[in-house]
Amino acid sequence: MPLEVVSTDGRTFRYREYVLQTLGPRDVRVRVEFAAPKHGTELHSLSGNPHHRKRWDETLRIYLPLPKPLPLTERPVGNMVVGSVTGVGSGATRFSPGDRVFGYGPIREEHQLSEDSWRPLGSLSDTDAVCSDPAHVALVAVRDGNVRIGDAVAVFGMGAIGLMTVQIAARSGATKVIAVDPIECRRSTSGELGADLLVDPSAEDAGLRIKRATDSHGVDVAIETSGSAAALHESIRAIRQCGTIVHVPYGPKDASTLHLDEEFHVNRPTIIGSQAVWQNPDRSYPLWDEERARVTAIDLFRRGMVTSEGIVTPIVGFRDAAQALSDSLGAPDRAIKIGVRFP
Repeated sequence: MPLEVVSTDGRTFRYREYVLQTLGPRDVRVRVEFAAPKHGTELHSLSGNPHHRKRWDETLRIYLPLPKPLPLTERPVGNMVVGSVTGVGSGATRFSPGDRVFGYGPIREEHQLSEDSWRPLGSLSDTDAVCSDPAHVALVAVRDGNVRIGDAVAVFGMGAIGLMTVQIAARSGATKVIAVDPIECRRSTSGELGADLLVDPSAEDAGLRIKRATDSHGVDVAIETSGSAAALHESIRAIRQCGTIVHVPYGPKDASTLHLDEEFHVNRPTIIGSQAVWQNPDRSYPLWDEERARVTAIDLFRRGMVTSEGIVTPIVGFRDAAQALSDSLGAPDRAIKIGVRFP
């Protein structure tokens, strides 16, 4: 039987056998060749998210109490996969055996999904394909911030989403893009991908450095991708008066370093919760919807306007993936976005 990578707590990972169902009429079966997790989201889900503590009410769009927290259970790990079609259902028409495709799914040897769940790989590299999800998140964040020609933009957190945001902000016309991250390898990668100024918040006052680098004005838009309360606080300190902050991730769970009685109170920023998912329309709906944003993000790779180069690292073999995830998923100094290559 094929194997998949699973975890209960996000600290230890193992391989588990699983069974594929009989091929349905519109199903497409894929032998996986490359895969990647989504670091921040994976850790948030595995360590216990609001859905473990409370019940989400779809009608009220509010979390309500649960009698007791739900236990953490073992679950597959992973975000996107690339592979070759090995079988199609009798009613599937979009793909044929041998076609290379990509789509959402955990790190496992074989996948079987409806044909509508797969996209043709075409000219994309494997790493471009698995970075199309963070690119979609970054694209929506930049659009939510209404970044325009001449704007100064600060991006906090140089994970995969932040590194894609640096590129897309520059492509959107920002004339100064500032990358903020305490980890040197992530900062240096952001410089290679087009950031104009690299700021280490562990070595200097990030908000003050950004103000001084923008003639004391601050940036027009700050995009926070790390989920850190300290980063959100520094993004508030870094913007112009009445500037815009786009907050992308879950969190922060601990907001003790976020001080809303300081710059937030006197400079009056607009804070936008990003991501046009979870039944939230795009802010430009109906001209833009989730599918248009996803297709646009993919097209940016095809046109060479953004790249995954330097983002998917390290790349390990499938048999080493469980150990690599254990070593690196919660250690941002060891990995930006882990890639998994299958034999």
